[in-house]
Amino acid sequence: MSSKETILQFDLSNKFVSTKEYARGLVEAINDLAPYLSVAERESLCFNKLGLKSDNVSEQAYIQAAVEVTVCAHFARFFPNGFVYEEKVNPPKDVDCSVRVGEFKYNIEVKCADFSKKHAVDDSDGFKIGSLGRLGDYDSIVADLEDMFSSGGHTLSRQRHMDNNLKSFLISAHEKFAPMTPKSELNILIVGCDDAMDMQKWYSYLYGAQGLFTLKSYSDTSAYDRVDLVLLTNLYHRHKNPKSKDRLSGHWRLSEAFCILCENPKSLKPDETFIEFAKTIRHHNNELHSHTVEGDAPDFILKGLAIPSYVGSELQAKGVYYFHPHEPETEIGQEKH
Repeated sequence: MSSKETILQFDLSNKFVSTKEYARGLVEAINDLAPYLSVAERESLCFNKLGLKSDNVSEQAYIQAAVEVTVCAHFARFFPNGFVYEEKVNPPKDVDCSVRVGEFKYNIEVKCADFSKKHAVDDSDGFKIGSLGRLGDYDSIVADLEDMFSSGGHTLSRQRHMDNNLKSFLISAHEKFAPMTPKSELNILIVGCDDAMDMQKWYSYLYGAQGLFTLKSYSDTSAYDRVDLVLLTNLYHRHKNPKSKDRLSGHWRLSEAFCILCENPKSLKPDETFIEFAKTIRHHNNELHSHTVEGDAPDFILKGLAIPSYVGSELQAKGVYYFHPHEPETEIGQEKH
């Protein structure tokens, strides 16, 4: 047994490493990264970030670290000659990893939100309401509906709107990327999301009403214009309580996760650079683009259900599980036309 495997002999004592299969995936991911880490970096990753020895981290901190490891291990595994762990591309700040593939280079920062408040709302009794994008009259509409539901003896809860989390991620990543990069280099923010409907919402935070990647963004887009691409992935979902998700496997493999590429329309990088990066991961952009959401609702509403519709009808209906299936919730949703 190698020294890097010896470090991980006690993994199963960690409360978030809840199955043997999940633990094996963790060991494989760490082993993929180990050649690029110093002894001090390995210990920091295993003991401080993942809390494998003493359970001294919160669940959110653990999942953030797990998502980072999953992403970094993917690029270390498939592109070992060009991989750099925590490169300082804009000193003194570093990104989670960078990788050279042929003549192209990709600088990668990984973020994952705290979904505990979202889950508290989702798990509560009653009806739920949420929006895709920012709606000017949203608060007044919800207030009227809350009164209506309350008068009928029902509870209506507002779902979490997390576009400010994404804005913070974009600004933080922007500050870690160099002010100037060549055309063959992409600055990429990877965001760990929850279930399929949650991914639809994060997509809308970029491209929906007043979205962060739109001309009418509610925020100053120059604060994050160094970010060329956002990759949305369901790695939060895959690392959150894996013991309860027996339909899933390969939790520590980015290639087994559900990924969507979201290009910043203000990026000046050529199409070729984006296309070459798209070859480094498995993504569902092409399938989503060609997917038709069935239903009699207006087109703008159907488009707001594209991701969960595709996951349900094109994947889970055929026995393909990127997401663990769950019971449908009572939910009210709306999107601005």
